[in-house]
Amino acid sequence: MAIIRAGLLAAAFLFLAAATAESIGDMLRAVAAVYYAKAGDVENVTGRDTTMDYYQRLLDDADLLGEPAPSSYPTATWREYVQTVSQLDLSLASQLLRASYQPMAAIRGVGETLVRSSKDGTLQPAALYVPRGYSQVNPAPLVVFLHGRLQAESHLVAAQYITGLAEQTGTIVIAPYGRGAYDFRGSESDVYDAFDAANHAFAIDPRRRYIVGYSMGGFSVFRLAPMHPSDWSAVMSIAGSLLASRAPQVLAVMRNTRFYLVTGARDDNVPTSFPTATATFLRDVGLPVAFYSEPNGTHALYSLRSILARAWTDMERGVVRSPVGLTGSPNLPEALP
Repeated sequence: MAIIRAGLLAAAFLFLAAATAESIGDMLRAVAAVYYAKAGDVENVTGRDTTMDYYQRLLDDADLLGEPAPSSYPTATWREYVQTVSQLDLSLASQLLRASYQPMAAIRGVGETLVRSSKDGTLQPAALYVPRGYSQVNPAPLVVFLHGRLQAESHLVAAQYITGLAEQTGTIVIAPYGRGAYDFRGSESDVYDAFDAANHAFAIDPRRRYIVGYSMGGFSVFRLAPMHPSDWSAVMSIAGSLLASRAPQVLAVMRNTRFYLVTGARDDNVPTSFPTATATFLRDVGLPVAFYSEPNGTHALYSLRSILARAWTDMERGVVRSPVGLTGSPNLPEALP
């Protein structure tokens, strides 16, 4: 069994290196079977809460490979995205099974690594994109990117329109998994551990550190950023919102932070009225805020890619386009949808 397992993991790493295997789904299921048999050993490393989540990812990825592209996605773009997600999730499982972990500082392009938790000593996943031209000589901007509900960290850095922005702006992106059922509750330390690990592994410009969140993560940034406000030059919320209960803390400690709100006018999951009210509220209380709305945008992050590029570039350049002409109430939502 040990010989079979070693051979299977070696084949998995060959797949990761070549990225041209014809039977990716079979490889994912085979590694998932080995992982399931060794889940008890993995639990000793990552903790009980999420051990089986990583197993389920492999099966979900295998299923996704056989599904057609969503209507808004070009087939080739979708295929590349799904294969990159599979690559990252397979890398995570393989590192855990081998008990051999990729050093964060060695990653260029997309990669998956594990970060030691300051809370309980476990190892927790983080996906990264490091621009291929990165050099320690020139400190880079850093984006900590929080995923949405039912997403994994791999889903963010697998998207070419995200990595393209990172490459164009020379920005390192780290996406922590974050334990916890919702709103990153209970995993606040995982987010800041990933932040600290990136600052240790790379030369980061302390004036250009940003926290960005999508959907659930777009709500969570307004809770997590005020915990250590001096760490962040700007906050970006994509398809998210400031809640009324969080406004006092934001106003108290983040008066000098720039805020960027991105929404799709056709979002049927997080109503566009939520980020619109957030932008109006922040503007009216005198905080620097910019607002971006995609007329045909839905809740899908892919549908927001053009205005996300505009907002990302403005954030990196320190540009704030104060919203004008916004209508509607500045009343903030009381709870996450």
